[in-house]
Amino acid sequence: MDVGRLLRLWVVPTLMYSILYSISLFYGALFIVRFLYRWVRAPSVHFWKVKSREVPPKCLNDPALGNHAYVQLKYVKLHYVEAGDKTKPLMLMLHGFPEFWYSWRHQLKEFSKDHWVVAVDMRGYGDSEKPEGRSFYRLRYLVEDVKNLVEALGREECTLVAHDWGGVVAWYFLMIYPKMVSSYVIMGTPHPVVFRKMLIKSFSQFRKSWYIFFFQLPYLPELYMRISDLAQIKKYFATKKSPSPFSEEDVEAYKFTFGKPGALTPPINFYRATLAPDRGLLKRRATDFKMPRGLLIFGGEDPYMELEAVDKTRRMVYNLTTEVVPGAGHSVQQEVPDAVNNLMREFLKAGFEDQVKSE
Repeated sequence: MDVGRLLRLWVVPTLMYSILYSISLFYGALFIVRFLYRWVRAPSVHFWKVKSREVPPKCLNDPALGNHAYVQLKYVKLHYVEAGDKTKPLMLMLHGFPEFWYSWRHQLKEFSKDHWVVAVDMRGYGDSEKPEGRSFYRLRYLVEDVKNLVEALGREECTLVAHDWGGVVAWYFLMIYPKMVSSYVIMGTPHPVVFRKMLIKSFSQFRKSWYIFFFQLPYLPELYMRISDLAQIKKYFATKKSPSPFSEEDVEAYKFTFGKPGALTPPINFYRATLAPDRGLLKRRATDFKMPRGLLIFGGEDPYMELEAVDKTRRMVYNLTTEVVPGAGHSVQQEVPDAVNNLMREFLKAGFEDQVKSE
C-alpha cells in the first residue's frame, strides 16, 4: 500500500474521528457538570423523569388528518398516515428530529385535495418499528426505506417533501434514485456537501450544530432530552409568534410519542450512525440524468442553520428554487403553514404548467 493511500484510508479518517469524538466528550463533560450541579441543589427532585402519559391526545386520532396504516417493508415495518384519493399522484412526506408524522398535519389537510398524501413515521420513530443498534440507522437503510415504501405503495415515483433529518435522507435519495422523484420540496436542510463544508469552515454553523457532536455519546443525550418532562421538546417548538402556532395539545402529542420507554434512543441513533463510515452508499449514484425540479424552503430565523447555506445549495443544485420565509424558525412547515403551503402550491402549479407546455 502506497503512502498516499495509507493516509487517505487510515491516517486522515482516524485523526478526523479523534477530533470529532473529542468534541463530543467536551460537550458531554459540560452536561455532566450542569446535571450534577442541579442534582446537588435539589437531590430529592427527580427532574430527569418523564410524566406517565397513558392516553394519546385526541389530535393524534383526528380523522380529519387522515387514516392510520402500516406497511411491512423488506427489513422494517413502518407506520404512516394517509389522506386523499389513492388514484391521485403520491406525495410522500419525511419528518425530522424530534418529530413524527404529526409534523405534517397542516400539509396533510391542504394537499390531500389533489394528491394522495402519505406522512410516514421513519424507522425508529412513532409507531414504526424500532430496530436495536445504531448500525440500523445508517443512511443506506434510511434511503432504501424510502425506495421500498414508494414501491410498496404501488408507485414508481412521488413528489417528495421532507424536513430536517427527512431532508438529509431526501437529498441522498435524489442522488441515488432521481427517477423515482417527479419533484421535491426540502425544508431547513441544505445539500449534505454544503453542510459538511460549512460545519468545517463556519464557526457560527459549528456552534449551532453542537448537538450533533453531543448526540454521539451513549446515554447522556437521552437523559438530556428527558429532563424536566421533555422540556427540550417544548423548547424546540418555542416561537416568538403570539399566539403560538403550537397548542398545548400539539406539544402533548410530541411528549406522548417521545415519552414512551425507549422512544428517544432510535431517533438519536440517526445522529450516532451519521458519523460512522458508510462506504459504498453513493456507488450507485445515478449519472447522466436530469435533476427533478426542486424547492428549498428555510425559515429566516432558523436557530440551527446559517442562511448562507441556502444560496450555496442553490448554486450547487441544478433546477432548484429557494425561498426564505421571514420570521420563521426551523420547523417552518408547522410555524407558518399557510406561507409554506402557498409556496408549495405555486411551485407545484408552475411544474404542472411546464409539463403541459412540453406535451
